Amino acid sequence: MGCDKGNCAPYCAVVPEYPCVAGKGYHGRGPIQLSYNYNYGLFSKQYLGDKMILLNDPDRVKKDGELAFVSALWFWMTPQSPKPSCHDALVGNWVPTEKDLKCGRKPGFGVTINIVNGGCQIIVTKDKVVSKGISSKLTVAVERHGHENISVVFKTDSNLTTEMELKYGYNREFSAEITAAKLGTSSYKICVSGCVECEHVELFAIPAPLTLLPPVLTVILAIVTKQVLLSLSCGVFSAAFLANAYNPVDAFMETFDSYIVLPFLDPGKAGVVVFCAMIGGLIEIIQESGGANGLVKMIAKLTHTTNHAAIVTTLMSFCYFFDDFAGIMISSKSLGPLVAKLGLSVQKFSFIVHMMAVSVASLCPLSSWAGIQIGYIESAFSLVNVEVSGFSYLIQSIPYRFFVVTGVLSTVIYIVLNKDIVPMVTYQESYLEQMSLESPELETGKEEEKEGSESSEQEKVPERWFNAILPLVVLVLISLLRMYFDGKEVILESGEDIPLTFLNCASKCNSINCLIVGTSVSLILTLVLIPAQKIMGVSKCVEHFVEGVKGMSEPIMILILAWALGFAMNEIHTSEYIAGALGKNMPVEYFPSLVCLIGYLMSYASGSAMGTQGIIFPLVIPVVVHLTSDTEVYVKTIAAAFGSTVFGNLCSPIADTTIASALFTDCPLVDHLKVMTTFCVPIAVLSLLFGDLFVGMNLYPFYVSYIITMVIVVMVFVMFGRYPWRRSMFQVFLDRARGVKRVSSGSSSDSSPSEQTSLLRGTAV
Repeated sequence: MGCDKGNCAPYCAVVPEYPCVAGKGYHGRGPIQLSYNYNYGLFSKQYLGDKMILLNDPDRVKKDGELAFVSALWFWMTPQSPKPSCHDALVGNWVPTEKDLKCGRKPGFGVTINIVNGGCQIIVTKDKVVSKGISSKLTVAVERHGHENISVVFKTDSNLTTEMELKYGYNREFSAEITAAKLGTSSYKICVSGCVECEHVELFAIPAPLTLLPPVLTVILAIVTKQVLLSLSCGVFSAAFLANAYNPVDAFMETFDSYIVLPFLDPGKAGVVVFCAMIGGLIEIIQESGGANGLVKMIAKLTHTTNHAAIVTTLMSFCYFFDDFAGIMISSKSLGPLVAKLGLSVQKFSFIVHMMAVSVASLCPLSSWAGIQIGYIESAFSLVNVEVSGFSYLIQSIPYRFFVVTGVLSTVIYIVLNKDIVPMVTYQESYLEQMSLESPELETGKEEEKEGSESSEQEKVPERWFNAILPLVVLVLISLLRMYFDGKEVILESGEDIPLTFLNCASKCNSINCLIVGTSVSLILTLVLIPAQKIMGVSKCVEHFVEGVKGMSEPIMILILAWALGFAMNEIHTSEYIAGALGKNMPVEYFPSLVCLIGYLMSYASGSAMGTQGIIFPLVIPVVVHLTSDTEVYVKTIAAAFGSTVFGNLCSPIADTTIASALFTDCPLVDHLKVMTTFCVPIAVLSLLFGDLFVGMNLYPFYVSYIITMVIVVMVFVMFGRYPWRRSMFQVFLDRARGVKRVSSGSSSDSSPSEQTSLLRGTAV
């Protein structure tokens, strides 16, 4: 054979404890091919009692059959740190390290090949495709035991590309930044000193601008088709098409059997799906059990005037923090007849219901939005190998969601001041006039409706407020307690000197698991509470739970496809290309405001906040991570993405919440869109300018933004807002400047409908 004739490498490593003998070769001999001087010396020392016996005469392993067989058993059963024995690896006694798992080494037969061939094993990890002109990381793991330093040489087209010396040790890794100089396939040869053979690697390069195809295609399709699921699916396929070197068959297969399946292999992402399904089922049971309506009616008893009706509608939105659609539906059905009787126009009612329900649910960290948002955060950061607490970032981002918070504060100011602006004041005047002219008929209709409903009163589900309050209180308390104790345990085990505050504990806990525990306990309580009152049986509760899970299917599918799009875009380096382009032309301080502007436009076009977040999160988070390591910028970027995309749910004519708000409150859709646009567009501009832009530039703290915008909002309502049939302060000043005198009827700003309509007729009440 070649080695017998001296035609192979000596397999001699510089190990002082087991020195090589001149003229001797330590190539593979015996059933398992005992190789290298350190293996011959160690086996000789342990079995023959003298390390030099086999170092001086390595051929003895080949000549002595018994010794050869024993050498195989010895190698199979003996661990050599950091390598386990083949026996332990095969039977499961070996526990792999995090680095082993990262390299794909798990207990079983496969890893024994690495152990046996560990004398010189080259494992190359590379990207499926690279982008021309963009650096791509290529990692070489060298499994070679020995005391000497080794070098790794990358060659392409016979030209030396790079060389690096690695220190002594086992499982050494070398990473190189490879920049493709041409499109198509390039061949690389990777050689390691001391290894007989080199490793050959091929890289396929695509044009860097082409990496923008998946997000651009997704956005265009979302705008044109209004179908977020279809758009995301096409985006994933286009990314897979590029990642598989323009092979459509492989791209189609990988879209469905790889990218869409990958999220379920991650326990964290699977937990997000479970939580979203459970919260959907719980909300459905609460609604169908009558608890939600009971809570509304309990609060409605305190309502006596038009402004009281507006205040109660606003407050009810905070009670239904858990879901925007549920808040819209319950408030509309329960409060609609009452507020109409008290003189609140359907336009104003639909505005308050829509604005507050969506905004509150999007801000609450325990709503149906929260699980999706946590999933977006953690998944986006995992694309760049950054492990974060999604719940912690979710909490930190709330103060920086300028559009949503400013919208809520502005709505509260609007209700408290009780002054309407155009077009709302016109709708209020028109509705009050209609009430004045048709009140007898309306009252008769109400009485007839009441009489007709008395016969079926017994058939209705009992509406008890505590059936809504108790499950939600338990959900919040159990989730928060679990977060604290789970995080506390992690901090104590780590030994870190961190104060055991709730925020610190919440940042260390597994937030999704804690939310699942809280939801599970709340669900169990509901399944006991509702049947115990004989409102509905357990089987009926389960049916409603299933219906609620079905209702969450679309958001869950959007989330899964967003994860898949993120994985696919990560493989073609979309974020690296954008980061490279932005890094040369835009300071990172402007990035949150750019994300905010994109969120406004995309969400309005698509009509879906969650769908837009699913598209832009896998894109903007890897970009901002490449631009900076400042976690404060990360928080502002996350907040800009979450806050700005709510704009579409509030103003887009194709948003489901827009249509539902108009439908459930019997408000004409055109009127509702006029009101929402008139209110939200100025808020969006103020939030972008004084919030995302100026706070992003670190001109002042976030709360200063709210002070500035609230001062502006108050000034606008004070100057331009007015009560029905009365002049605004601006009109008064304008008339005085022109010398125009008008007779103003004195009236209370919070008068009853009959008092207000009497002003129209010119009569006193």
